[in-house]
Formats: sequence, C-alpha cells, structure tokens
Amino acid sequence: MPHNAPQLIPFVTVTNWVRAARRCGIDIEAIFRAEGLTPAQLHPSTAAIPRATLQRVMQRCVDDTRRQGAGQHFPIALGETFAFEYLADVETFIATSATLRDAARALAWIPPLVNPYLRFDLSEHGHQARITLSFALDDAPLDATWPFTEAAFTTIIKFSRTLLGEEGAVGQVSLRHARHAASATCEAHFQVPIAHDAPIDALWFDRALLDRPLGGALPALHEMAAQRVVEQVAQHQVRSLLASDETPASHPLVAQIESACLAKPRLLGLGLPALADELGLHVRTLQRRLKDAGETHSALLDRLRFRLARQWLADPTRSIEDTSERLGFSDRRSFTQAFTRWSGHTPTAWRRLHHEVRLQPPV
Repeated sequence: MPHNAPQLIPFVTVTNWVRAARRCGIDIEAIFRAEGLTPAQLHPSTAAIPRATLQRVMQRCVDDTRRQGAGQHFPIALGETFAFEYLADVETFIATSATLRDAARALAWIPPLVNPYLRFDLSEHGHQARITLSFALDDAPLDATWPFTEAAFTTIIKFSRTLLGEEGAVGQVSLRHARHAASATCEAHFQVPIAHDAPIDALWFDRALLDRPLGGALPALHEMAAQRVVEQVAQHQVRSLLASDETPASHPLVAQIESACLAKPRLLGLGLPALADELGLHVRTLQRRLKDAGETHSALLDRLRFRLARQWLADPTRSIEDTSERLGFSDRRSFTQAFTRWSGHTPTAWRRLHHEVRLQPPV
C-alpha cells in the first residue's frame, strides 16, 4: 500500500499455526490466551491481529518448541504445514502453472493476502536466479523477523518440490541472521547449503529451472484462478484503505491540519500560505512544525486528497469530475493519474471494487 502500511495483519493462516504447534507439542491455545487473543478473534476468514502481537506469538512458539527438546523447530513446522485453505485460488494457480517463472507471479499476491509486510523479489544473475525476501518496515529488527524468513523459505521449498519433484529448485539458501540452536534442524530439512550472516535473505537456484515445462499445466483453469486472485487482492486493498480512514492521526498538528482540510476541502488547492493562515501560523512556523512532526506539506496534501477521494468516490451520485475539481486538480486526467499512483487503481475501477466490497455480506 502506498499510504499508511497496516498495523493489523490478516491471520488467515491461524489453522496452519495450530497444526504446526501440534507437531511441535506446544500449547498454542495458551499462547493465544496469554496474548489476549480469543477464539472469537481467530476465525481465519476474518481474523486480523497486530503485527507486534504476531511477532510475540512467533517468539513464544519458537521458545516453547525449543524447551520441548524433541528436535522440532517451529518455523520449519509452520512452513511445512502451510496450506491454502482460505486461498484456494492461489493454490490452483500455482498447481496449474506451466513453468516456475509463471508460478512465481503468486509471490506478488501472497503478501497482501497473508502478511502485507513481506516483499518477495525474483531476479536473475548470470546462470543463477534468486528469490529475495525483505520486510517493508523501518523498525524490523532481525531478531524479530528471522523466524518468519525461515518459515517462508520452508514453504517456498515445499512447493518447489511439489512442482519439480523431490530435488526441488533451490540450490542454496542465504540468511541474514547468525546460526542459532536449531540451525542444524534447518540444514537437515532444507538439504542444501545455508550461508548465515549473509547480506540478504534469499533462495538461490539454477536460472534454467525457471522455464522448464511443468507437468499438470492447465492454461484455462490457471488463468481463471489468476483473475480471481487479482480480484481478491484488489478487494483486500480496498478493505484496508477503508479501515485506514478510521485511524486517527497520531500527531496533534497533523490532526489539526486534517481537521481543517476535511472541514474546508478548498484548502487542498490553495497552497501552504492559505493553510498557515487558516491555522493562525506564519508559513515558516508551519513548515518548521511539520518538519518536527516528520511530515511535509506535499505528503500530507497527497494523503488528505487520497482520503477524501476515497470518501467521495464511494458516493455514486458524485461525478468523478466533481471530485477532481473539489480536490483542486486542474482536470480529470490529472486526478486519475494521481489516484492511480496512490491506490494502483483508476477512480472508476476503485469505485467498482468499493461497491463490490460493500455488497459482500459479513462473515
């Protein structure tokens, strides 16, 4: 998402965590309870939990599994037991892919549906290719993210072996974190060399495997699944944006500016002097206070325009031209370009997706 990365993470994989905990012999219900998570909050189709809570749950699972001393490692168990119960179209897409390169398209769809902070990147380097994992976070300490990296890589290796046979695709794994007490378990499971303290988290493999034909390719079913997943991702983005509209600003000055602009949208097109005058401040004073708040006038202006655009586009009686004019754009084309940059969708497409989301009955 281009604005306000979500603090809540979809927990569609909750049953996966339950299976992994059972394999490791730990009490996942007690861990959920200790983190204040009730059964009513954990239905896979609707569950969403704070990022910090998910990180603590992971650490508790890792620690409890280690104390069991049964040779299990929770991230490996989590990755091995992963299944697409609530993302059936993603699994259909992968299973019916003609090549690994085609299947890799799913790497862009899984994060917004499972964990919006994950970022996968497929790149090619000479005779090698690699899938790099990163986290879209400024405050992502390595000691909090490494279990998620190992779990994600376990899942990717699992599906590569499903598509290519037991030998799989991966020839080497590089991990940014140092060796730990369960590293030998990872090495035994991955069955490929692992480089720790590496500059990137990545899976390395022979580039030629990307275009090797796969058995089980079903082009018609494959494209149908792709279309459904793309639609699901788009609708999920709309839901996240609607939820972000309800999140209050954290800084008093930002809240004051938002309140002024929401009350008088004309301020969005009048520049910084008009806004400073509305707030009873000198322009330089406003600039200095915005800097202290970690904001700029242009970034704040974009965010407010985006928020108002979403609200006004939700009203089917309001024309796109009227929305464009009220937001201070010179014409509809300029508005369309800006809105597409912010959301990834044109105003018309977003209005349709918003309507579809609103029509869906609650679970």
